[in-house]
Amino acid sequence: MKQPTILITGASGYLAHRLIPVAATYGDVIGVARDARSVCSPARAMSLDLTHSAAIAGAVNQLRPDIIIHAAAVNPGDDANMMEPVNHRASAVIAEAAKRHDSRLVMVSTETVHRGDKAPYADDAQPDPINQYGLTKAAGERATLENYPQALVARTSLIYGLEKMDRGTNGFVRRLDGGESLVLFNDVLRQPITADHLSTALCELAVHHVDINGTMNLVGDEVLSRAEFGIAMLKYWQIDTGDRVTTKSGAGIEGLPIDLRCHGAIADTLGLKLPGVTEVLAQNK
Repeated sequence: MKQPTILITGASGYLAHRLIPVAATYGDVIGVARDARSVCSPARAMSLDLTHSAAIAGAVNQLRPDIIIHAAAVNPGDDANMMEPVNHRASAVIAEAAKRHDSRLVMVSTETVHRGDKAPYADDAQPDPINQYGLTKAAGERATLENYPQALVARTSLIYGLEKMDRGTNGFVRRLDGGESLVLFNDVLRQPITADHLSTALCELAVHHVDINGTMNLVGDEVLSRAEFGIAMLKYWQIDTGDRVTTKSGAGIEGLPIDLRCHGAIADTLGLKLPGVTEVLAQNK
């Protein structure tokens, strides 16, 4: 049987370093990024600027992928001016192209599309974002599903791994190395998920659960505060923090969703394994 062709956007990002090897066990993977030289192996690499709509449409027309996993995003801390073009407009164009070629489309989104004051959020909870990242991702979700109702939008949480340091922890380490102290939020609630488990779930949904569409949550099954998660990661990576880590409330900080706990009813029904941080760390001692 012919293997499906899987096109992955954001193929140079943190998630891609695990998503691409996992996807390669399901099919023939083509990874696209602004610079093909940065695409994670073992994908076939292609340069693609997601701010150019015609280039996106042309690439999909040329490649005619069976599956598209749209994992590209401009995240908080990156160039804010690029959020709208990539998170929203590129998502709309990708959805149009996927529909035109009847490609299975899975878009990676975020629980940050929610305000954080009505948790726990169901799989189909309507977005009500309060920061630019959430606003542009919510707009991307809406455009994707309006243009291609058969698409699936997977909302996830903090992504981490035990073989490569995640973005957040890496930022903490840079600040500590620079002599700064860390103040972490003890009431900002998230459900971190490993890049491995998220990658497997995304591929299962793309290949074997093509009847699932709309929005769903793909988050770890344990709720942790940002402080608990940050401290756990620093400990795992054996970072000497001394007495330079303290905690405080995140309440009242503009644009910061406090409680983003999510129900994962669809993931549970499908039997997708999404363990929490404590379980993952216990299994990797």
